Amino acid sequence: MFNVFRLLFISALLWSANSYSHNQEITKQTIEVGNIKLHYEFADGQSEANQAAFTETIVAGFEYYQQLFGGYPRDLHGETYNDITVRIRYGDFLSGEADPKLIMLTWSDAVMFGVHNWRTMLLHELFHLWSAESFRYSDGREHWFNEGFSEFYAFKAATKLGMIDGRDALTIASQPIGFYYSANGLGKISLREAGKNNKSKFNNYFFVYHGGWVAAMLLDHDIRSKTDNNCSLDQSMRFLYQNYPRNEKLYDSDTIVAAIKDCYSLDYSVFFERYIDGTEIMPVSEYFDVGKALWNYEFGSENIQQHRYLYQSLGLN
Repeated sequence: MFNVFRLLFISALLWSANSYSHNQEITKQTIEVGNIKLHYEFADGQSEANQAAFTETIVAGFEYYQQLFGGYPRDLHGETYNDITVRIRYGDFLSGEADPKLIMLTWSDAVMFGVHNWRTMLLHELFHLWSAESFRYSDGREHWFNEGFSEFYAFKAATKLGMIDGRDALTIASQPIGFYYSANGLGKISLREAGKNNKSKFNNYFFVYHGGWVAAMLLDHDIRSKTDNNCSLDQSMRFLYQNYPRNEKLYDSDTIVAAIKDCYSLDYSVFFERYIDGTEIMPVSEYFDVGKALWNYEFGSENIQQHRYLYQSLGLN
């Protein structure tokens, strides 16, 4: 089943990336909203008809990430930009890709893996305009961060922007934990080694993406709890954006540890040695209990405050 999915996923990505190289009719449209300019290339009428919804999502996500990182995304020469080419087509599978000044999306009304819809997929790819394209990993061993943190922030943005309600945000948060704990590579291979090349990354898809997502949740929650919510991962993301332009230098896991330490004077080197570089299993229950957090949120329990750092990590107000 997993091999079938992997082939379908790779095929969908290639289809998305190459769909504009064939002799199909493309409808172009340029939309300006505030300081953001979107150059649309629609491959079909269904996508063109959904332009307003795409624009709403892109603009909201772009502005949210601009605030998060403290600046516009950068191109390969280190120059900031606020205009994006957006290539969109309707298809059977959700998939996306990002390059500097470019987003590609294959969308449908389906939900992928019980969590992703086209809006969150679009937010994931938008995030990559900063993390992956403005500042970049030194090699594939950092895909746990590159992809996992993109998932974490895409769903947090969706919650903050009102695309996902609090109940669904908590329910969705349980999914990466389950995928991580049931991954075949768990306890056998490190998160870094699992993403070292494209073959390994796809063989360990859920382990890399969702292990990285879980790591982001644990780190953000722990930083918030140790600083009484005065700090979070947001500051370290801003640090990487400001100090690691990809045209000058690349980051690795040691850089991430240093970024957290620089922002909060908190040392997570042991966390990284055990759970990122090592094969020890992240002990989620020692940090938070998503089930209890959902129960108390759902029924308005007087104990709701004990979950405040988790709620804040996930974007709940």
